[in-house]
Amino acid sequence: MIKTEIISSNALKIIAPEKLKADDFLQIAPQIDSLISQYGKIRLLIDGSGFGGWENVGAFEHHAEFIKTHQKKIDRIAVIASRDWQHWLIGAVRIFLHPEVRAYDQAHETEALHWIVS
Repeated sequence: MIKTEIISSNALKIIAPEKLKADDFLQIAPQIDSLISQYGKIRLLIDGSGFGGWENVGAFEHHAEFIKTHQKKIDRIAVIASRDWQHWLIGAVRIFLHPEVRAYDQAHETEALHWIVS
C-alpha cells in the first residue's frame, strides 16, 4: 500500500511499497485530486527507495494511466531512488513527462525535500 504525508501546503510525500498494486492508485487519487483542486499544481516527493516493481502488468498499466491523467497538474517530482534501474527509468521517462523530474540517492533526501518545497 502506498503511504502519503503532506510536507507543505502544495507538496506531498509518497512512499512506494515494495510492489505496487493496481488499486494503490485508487487509494491515493482522492488526496492528490483534492490538493490539485486547492492549489492548481502540486509537487511530489516520491520515496522509491524500497520499491521493487509492480505486482503485475495490470498494476503497471494503472500506474501509467494515473501518470498520464495527472502529469500536467504536477509542477515538480523528486524521486528517491536506491537502485540503478530506477535512475535509468527516471531518466527515460523524464523525456515524456510534463513536470520537471529529478532523481536523488537516499543520502540526498534532504536536498530533494528542499527542492520540492522551495
